[in-house]
Amino acid sequence: MFYQKNINCNIIMNNKDRKITAHEADRLFGFTREHFVEHYDLQSELVDHLANAIELKWQQNPDLDFEQALQAAFKKFGIFGFSDIVEKRQKALTKKYYKLLWSYFKTFFRLPQVLGTLSAVIAIYWLLKFSTILYTVFLFCGIVAGISYAIYMSVKYRRRAKKTGRKWLLEEIIYSCAGGFPIVYAPIYFQHFFSLEEKTISEPAAWLLAITLVLYYLFDYVALFVLPRKAEKHLTELYPEYHIIEKQ
Repeated sequence: MFYQKNINCNIIMNNKDRKITAHEADRLFGFTREHFVEHYDLQSELVDHLANAIELKWQQNPDLDFEQALQAAFKKFGIFGFSDIVEKRQKALTKKYYKLLWSYFKTFFRLPQVLGTLSAVIAIYWLLKFSTILYTVFLFCGIVAGISYAIYMSVKYRRRAKKTGRKWLLEEIIYSCAGGFPIVYAPIYFQHFFSLEEKTISEPAAWLLAITLVLYYLFDYVALFVLPRKAEKHLTELYPEYHIIEKQ
């Protein structure tokens, strides 16, 4: 679907069959960047739309200047330009991200993973009953580890995007959301940290805290480790050319 640079760009043979050239395709990619479209997948989709619209204009008027045809094609996007399409695409891919996140999260409640989940709940429950100080130390270490790894993931993604010169929207969502989970839940963790002193905790409260903490850590684990490791697989499924382009 994507109109890629240096691919399927036909040289102009005659005015009647005038097609977008490689140089003009480069100009279209630059045009999308000028209008604040940062992600390569969105740029490619928009270039495809613009190229088709321009070639249609040329069928009607073969002598029409490229820039004039481009501006005429761009007007069809309305007063907000590309922003509406970009916003809709962002919403769609964010929704897809959370569906993926939820699908991986649910695997921890199926056999055999559910046995590990139950074991973690029981272990934290006994830790709470044994010593709230050890529990808070465990909690604090989890927070520090989660935030540290989130920062590492964010830096790694930015360096990779800078090296390749391309950003893919779903990939950015995966890595940016991964960095957000430990930070979003940190206030909840610290609330437990400061409210749990050396005191007896009731059975229901101990089980509730144990279950809550395991659920939080599972979401963090899926967001920070599982989904980023599967990112290339899902990106290739969504964008068949992803693997080829990123290996160039």
